[in-house]
Order: sequence, then structure tokens, then C-alpha cells
Amino acid sequence: MSELQDAAQIIRVTFEGTEILMKLGKANIDFVKGVCAVFINMLRQEKLAGKTSVKKLLKSGGDLQVYKFETKDLSLVKKLADQYGILYAVLPDLNKSDGMSEILFHSQAAPRIKSIMEQVQNSKIESLDDYYTNAEPEEMEKMVQEAEKKSGIPKENEYRVAAEEIAKNPGIKISDVRSRLNMTWMEIWPIVKHMEGNGLAEIGKDGTVKMNMDMEQFREFTDSQQWQAWFGKQEAGQRSGADSSISAEKLEEIKRIQKLSKDNPKVNGITIDRKMVVEETEKSIKTRIPYKSDEFIWLRKSEIAWINDDKTILANLEKEKTYQVVDRDNKPVRRPSGQQLYEQSYDPVNREQIRRQQENQRKRQRQRKKKQYQQTQRSLEAARRKLNGRGGR
Repeated sequence: MSELQDAAQIIRVTFEGTEILMKLGKANIDFVKGVCAVFINMLRQEKLAGKTSVKKLLKSGGDLQVYKFETKDLSLVKKLADQYGILYAVLPDLNKSDGMSEILFHSQAAPRIKSIMEQVQNSKIESLDDYYTNAEPEEMEKMVQEAEKKSGIPKENEYRVAAEEIAKNPGIKISDVRSRLNMTWMEIWPIVKHMEGNGLAEIGKDGTVKMNMDMEQFREFTDSQQWQAWFGKQEAGQRSGADSSISAEKLEEIKRIQKLSKDNPKVNGITIDRKMVVEETEKSIKTRIPYKSDEFIWLRKSEIAWINDDKTILANLEKEKTYQVVDRDNKPVRRPSGQQLYEQSYDPVNREQIRRQQENQRKRQRQRKKKQYQQTQRSLEAARRKLNGRGGR
């Protein structure tokens, strides 16, 4: 059961190997993103100041809670918390208009916090969910952007494993990827955001994520110049004069096509491996349809974008448009709609099913050939024994 699907539950976030339990009221991907951003920013500020209270709180494990009070009483609350020996951290003020402030504390200190409440008017204990809900959306968004901006590139192995899991399961929930790979939200979120920002994947509003390439294309991408540039390795497969990063202009083009696919219910976004391109003119390209040996379609260059060091094409199929499928000699074969074409050949789920079916078919053929070979060998061996027996008489 995903922690993003239930109304009242506990979410687990791990920091440096220690599990933190946070009680939720309204669990969703934005909450997780926001809380992780708050923690990341608090840890950065604390590191600069040479303090460790936030880090100790996170590493203490268990349930973390919020104590809310009027901002004018902040000095008093800090003084009393020190007197009672409470480990706490002041939370960022994400709603300056309400005149309130908050501190983060461990639930084990709740009895001592209640003693402070007796001395501080208009104060109460809340959850992190309450803190998030009370935040001004603009302030929370700034916090998230700041965390994402400074997060840098994730670790290569984690990035690769997460991307392969997403490629194998188009439309999978980010929470399910995290659970399957035993990753933390602080580990998985920077990965999917980096993938989205570089045109490799799309994040849905429902917390799902979908790669813009299949498994085979992703594995090829890991050998690309772009991948090597990200993870600081020696460049491989570099073409003469090629740029190691996606240009701003190209990134905008990729985002435009992705947005068209996402916002327009009349189109389906697709990716095509460069190896599928068999012919090119000034304005169009001819690509082979996946898993079809002699079926091709022409696409206009103005409607596509090249990604992954020009190894992959990003394009859209109009659902209601009729496409002319041709053979290698450009003779008409059939005229399916864009939706039919997508479902038959470009839907990542169907493509994976077809790939597995073909793989199983090849496996069965190999097994049959092996069995036939073994039977032939046994027959030959029996014939040899028979001949040897006759020769000995």
C-alpha cells in the first residue's frame, strides 16, 4: 500500500540511514516534496552555522512534531526549551502574515513541550502536515526550487537503477519506485526531477513518472556523451565537434513537444531510436515502425526534437490523424489512425509486452533447436554403438 494513497498514515523518510516517521493527514507528492525541501534547506543552513540540532533530530528516528506559537514569544520558547533540555530546531517561517512561528521537536519531548505551553499563550502542538498546509504556496514553492536548484546530480548508480525501474514500468508511481528500490524520498526525488528537467521523463500530477524512452534506448543513453558529462567520466562515443550538453534552445524544443503531448489530449507522445531512421529529406525523416520489418512512416522535422546526443527522436502522434504506412520502397501498406498506430507499436507498455513475447519466442526456438540437436546426437551415438557392436562380432 503506497504511503501516497491513504488519507491518514505515516510516511517514512530516511536520513543517513535513520528512519524518520512523520504522521500525515493529507498525503501527496507535493507534501513529500515540500517537507524534504524544508529539511534540505535547514540542514544546509545549519551546516553553514556549525550547528547540529536538525541533524540530531533527524537521526534520532521516530515521530517528529511541530510546536506553534506567536512569533513575539520565540525568544521565550527557545529559553524554556533549553531549560527543559529539549532538542529542537526552528522551522522556516513560510507564512509571515499569521504572526506565528514553529519549532520541530521529537514526540518523546511532548510532555516537556506541554509544560512550556502552560507558560506560553496561544500555542499548540501540530503535525508536519499542519505546518505544510499553513505555509503560503509561493513560499513553499520557493523553498522547493531552492532545494532542487542546489541538489546537483544524484549518484550514478542510484540514478541508473531508478531510471531502469521507471523505463520498465511506464506510468509507475514515484512512491512505488522508492519502495521497490528501498530508496528514501531525499534520494528518489532529485533523480526524477533531474530526469524531468533534462527531457528524459515526465512527472504526472498524480505522482506518477514516465520515461520518454524505453529500456534499450536508456541503456544506449548511458554510453552517450551527455551521460559521461553528467557523471564526470571520460567521454565515450563522442562525435567530432559535438557539444556535451543539451543546448538551451534544444531543451526548450523538447519541453515544447512534451508540453504539447501532456496538455493536448488529442496527441500521444512517442520516442524513436535513431537506428530506426532509414531515410531523410530536407523536411522529413522516414522511420521504421517498431517490431515491423517492412513498415515505415514519414515524420516532418518541424514536429520532432532530437535528444540524448541526437540518438533519440521525441515526437507526437495525432490520435485522429490518418497516417500513411509505407514499405521500404515507399509503396502504401495501410492507413491507421495515430491512436491505432500508438497502441499497436509505440505504447511503452505494449512495446515491452511485444519485446517479452519475442524474447520468449526466441527462447523457445533456442530450446527446440537444442532439444533437436540433443536428440540427433543421441541417435548418432546409438547408431555408432550399433555399428561398433556389429564390427566386434
